[in-house]
Amino acid sequence: MSNRHSWAEDFVAGFVTMATRRHFTGQVDAYIGELVVRAGAERIGVGRALMNAAESWARAHGLRRVTLETGAANVRARSFYQGLGYAEEEVRLSRPVSD
Repeated sequence: MSNRHSWAEDFVAGFVTMATRRHFTGQVDAYIGELVVRAGAERIGVGRALMNAAESWARAHGLRRVTLETGAANVRARSFYQGLGYAEEEVRLSRPVSD
């Protein structure tokens, strides 16, 4: 019998933060503030499991939509979310203002 623990017992593989936020339609949504998966724990289902947990949290709170934001240049994250059925709704534009 081995005394070793599985890798999942040795460190936090990732986390997701949840809150509520008003959607542009006026409806209150579940909002994912952060989704983080530890390097070395990527591409093994951690992100998907965290997203499932986020959606379960939304259902448990009577919310019908989950929203999140990511950077336009973050192609990897955008592809991940689109693969889970998330659709892009808004485009935010910004420009630094010089002194």
